[in-house]
Amino acid sequence: MADSADYKFMELALSLAEKGRGKTKPNPMVGAVLVKNGKIIGQGYHRAVGKDHAEIAALKDAQRQAKGATLYVNLEPCCHSGRTGPCTKAIINAKISKVVLAKKDPNPLVNGKGIAQLRKSGVKVVGNSCQRSRFIERFLLRFL
Repeated sequence: MADSADYKFMELALSLAEKGRGKTKPNPMVGAVLVKNGKIIGQGYHRAVGKDHAEIAALKDAQRQAKGATLYVNLEPCCHSGRTGPCTKAIINAKISKVVLAKKDPNPLVNGKGIAQLRKSGVKVVGNSCQRSRFIERFLLRFL
């Protein structure tokens, strides 16, 4: 079950994702927030096709502080290579301890595989925990 901090940070991730509107197709709009000890240490969003995904932008923003942090992201991190590398690999390498995501990625190349990869590497993943928020539900419909 998500707590009020989860909603707050997920709402920020969704607000960041909105900044990519009209620039990310065919990819979805995604925002990410890194939090450590209750404080935001990094944030990012997918700015355009072929550019860093939101998770990578947030990791770059946090730099070395990312180890042990919680990542809030509105969509399951990708686990395949395309125009960019897999976000799951970067999350694992940064030693993120927990990922809170609003929705599993329906893309057949991901669709639960990103979650499985993270969990296999010891990252705690909380999925769909914030979807009960009407704010989250309303925004998710616009991102996919």
